Amino acid sequence: MDPPNILGNLSNGSIYPPHSEGPGKGHLLPLPLNLIGLIISYLEAPADLARTCRTCRVFHYMTLPQLYTNVTLRSYDSIRYSPEHGRVEGSGMGSPFVMGLNGLVLRNVSGYVRQLRFVGEWREHDLEEFSKKGRVPDSSIILNTLVRVAIGRSANLRDLCWELNTKMLPTIWQGLESSNIRSLTVRFPSSRDPRPIMIVPPIPSLVALKVLDVDPLCYVDDISLLLAGSKNLRELTVVWSPRMREVKEPSVNLSTMFGRCQAANQPLNLTKLAVKNLFTYSSDTCGNFYDCSAVQEITVINSSGGLGDAGAATFVDSSYRRNSETFPSLKSLRGDKVSRELQLLLANTSGLEKLYIIGDTKATKHDTPDNTFPRSPSSNGASPPSDLHSDTLRDDTIEAIAQNHGQTLRHLLLPPQWRLTSDNIALLVRNCPRLEQLGLGADFERFASMRLLMPFLPKMFAIRVLDNPDSAEFRDKMHELDDGTHEKQIGGTTSAREWSRIRWMQLADLVFEAGRPELMADDDDDGEGTPRKMSYRRKVWKRDAEAVKDIAIWKMDSMDV
Repeated sequence: MDPPNILGNLSNGSIYPPHSEGPGKGHLLPLPLNLIGLIISYLEAPADLARTCRTCRVFHYMTLPQLYTNVTLRSYDSIRYSPEHGRVEGSGMGSPFVMGLNGLVLRNVSGYVRQLRFVGEWREHDLEEFSKKGRVPDSSIILNTLVRVAIGRSANLRDLCWELNTKMLPTIWQGLESSNIRSLTVRFPSSRDPRPIMIVPPIPSLVALKVLDVDPLCYVDDISLLLAGSKNLRELTVVWSPRMREVKEPSVNLSTMFGRCQAANQPLNLTKLAVKNLFTYSSDTCGNFYDCSAVQEITVINSSGGLGDAGAATFVDSSYRRNSETFPSLKSLRGDKVSRELQLLLANTSGLEKLYIIGDTKATKHDTPDNTFPRSPSSNGASPPSDLHSDTLRDDTIEAIAQNHGQTLRHLLLPPQWRLTSDNIALLVRNCPRLEQLGLGADFERFASMRLLMPFLPKMFAIRVLDNPDSAEFRDKMHELDDGTHEKQIGGTTSAREWSRIRWMQLADLVFEAGRPELMADDDDDGEGTPRKMSYRRKVWKRDAEAVKDIAIWKMDSMDV
């Protein structure tokens, strides 16, 4: 008996049934389930996953868990129409938001959900009338009840995000107390419509907590018990509403949030701490709400602290700063202000791996500085305004970075207002051999010196030469050359061995990607018919900002936390 012709079966396989008269007239060779699963694992777009589910029964069962792993339900405050055929979205039933929530509540798919996000605008009818009577609109009550049921049915839920413009009511908070979620994001509403205020109970499994748009005048829930009782909490992000800083209203009191930790003498064992838009009176009552010896990453955005601050920043709360302790485990530091306190902190610590100082394009020379970053042991008050704009602060900060953190630093982003001299660049490059991503401001003529210093940076992957926000000279010089000239010059320069690991480069606002070296002909033609010279150059392409959005040196250069 002859062995089966496997290759023949593969080539003759067809989607036609055995009795079909179509081409091939063969049987469909079924793929192994593990191979189908591998193919499906490369699908990411929900639309592609949904279409795959409707292909056949096997694909339905194989794709359904991946389709419902990450669920995002987006609500709109108005009826939307499909741009393809002009029909109302959800025609014949409810909105996609409501129908998606209905599926989580009624269908047997909630067990697949690991991440659940509620975002958008939830429209509440007759809100003013309900507020006058001291009631919550029925639509919001029903919404919170259905979400509570959906969360209860999602036994594998690990990440919950509430970013609707309506407040999350006690119904959901009570359900989370017995859940297994590890990450929770809650956005509080910015309206002052009356809502019940709840003392949020602890969530034993919670590891990461992110609260957004905290405004004391907008019926914010009390999360002090949640912070004090969630013993596994390691990451905390608090974003206050920008309203208080804009109107100079110091209505924030950190004791309401961290007072229980202080009273119990049990500081939070955080490894990651991020704050934004903090504006409140100075107070020492909550100075020890977290254990500084365990913190590995600190982010402070728009919370006062140096160059660019308004005069009202003098009243910024200092309870989260450190006056006598250091940060022995600190690995990442990110902020948007430059100050003498930052320089002293860098000079009295060591071992940083990532440092991002975001440039402030609104800096003025007449603003009163304060202290964004935690104080080092030798910190003794704010710097005089003139010092913040002198070259002395820049040089001292760069020296502290090079001397104390050079051997461990991998990512470094400096503010574009600092136009580094050749000595500054040489000091950084020679003392930071492990740098992989670098962003700095340098004049056009000084950038040429980078070619001589690149042998000291064998691991460099991405480099940004930032534009000067106070002058368009560097940007104009970069735009004088066409893209082809840039690509040729970068390709030739980076073909050297010391540039071999460089892949991404930014000059002012132009971004380029370098590929592998290739043997290319020079473009120069002497007109005499002689063969053009061949040389190795790297293929270079101009890219847009979207291509580098996930690379740290670009991603961290924003006001997001």
